[in-house]
Amino acid sequence: MNWGNSHKEGQKAQKIICAFCAFLWLFSFSAFAQQRPLLTEDPRIIPQGSFVAESGFSYLNRARFGLSGIGGNEFSAFVNGFNFGLSPHAEFQVNGTMHNFVHVHENGSGWRNDWGDWSLSTKMRIVPETPVLPIISFRPTVVLPNSNDSHGIGLNSMQFFGNILTGKTVGRGFVFGNAGLGILTDPVHVRAQQDVFTYGLAGVLTVSPRISLLTEWNGWKNPRHVPSPGTESRAQVRLGAQIRAAGVRWDVAGMAGLTRLDPRVGLVFGLTKEFRLWK
Repeated sequence: MNWGNSHKEGQKAQKIICAFCAFLWLFSFSAFAQQRPLLTEDPRIIPQGSFVAESGFSYLNRARFGLSGIGGNEFSAFVNGFNFGLSPHAEFQVNGTMHNFVHVHENGSGWRNDWGDWSLSTKMRIVPETPVLPIISFRPTVVLPNSNDSHGIGLNSMQFFGNILTGKTVGRGFVFGNAGLGILTDPVHVRAQQDVFTYGLAGVLTVSPRISLLTEWNGWKNPRHVPSPGTESRAQVRLGAQIRAAGVRWDVAGMAGLTRLDPRVGLVFGLTKEFRLWK
């Protein structure tokens, strides 16, 4: 494979960052996915007829990419989510990262960049929350192979996930979790797959009408003793906050990786706004 680097890629990264800052400025005048900046999916459904748009960026220190073997500091621009409230019981989601940039310092040097993968999901409420019972939802997701594995960042492979989501209101907080299975296309072996167990546990505490605190533990476990590169077990923890101001919900979080392949630490920042399409 060709892992070529160039100075032009570094200049391109700077231009994308500037464009993202301009996007934030425009978005704030017109510009909730519910759980952002967390990865664990909130089981609650957005209102029927609403459209929730989100965007942001992340910085990951010492990110590692198992398939190519490279490592470095990763910057993701335009981490987007678009959520449509189809009915009181169903929600359609489109999520993905516009572009990733990596400053390589392990098994290489220079800048690499690539498009991010995008996913399509449908979240369906099975059991509504009651004073006694938790809310239960189901969320199937398909990840489309938009990245180019020759760049050394993405896997360029199809993935499928099916997760059971549950949550319960506890005082001023909401505790929720995910559990399910993932089918990953094996990026090394032809006509093969890697099956993983996915999990997530998170909590949101409303401190005031404008401020909420969030925390989570999220990842997946590959039971194979020697999984194919790019499908190894992953896990991370996040601690963050949501701030409502100027008609927008801003979010920020710090993360820490829990496996040898996860980034050591990272920072996530973004914003979310809800629009009403129909009643």
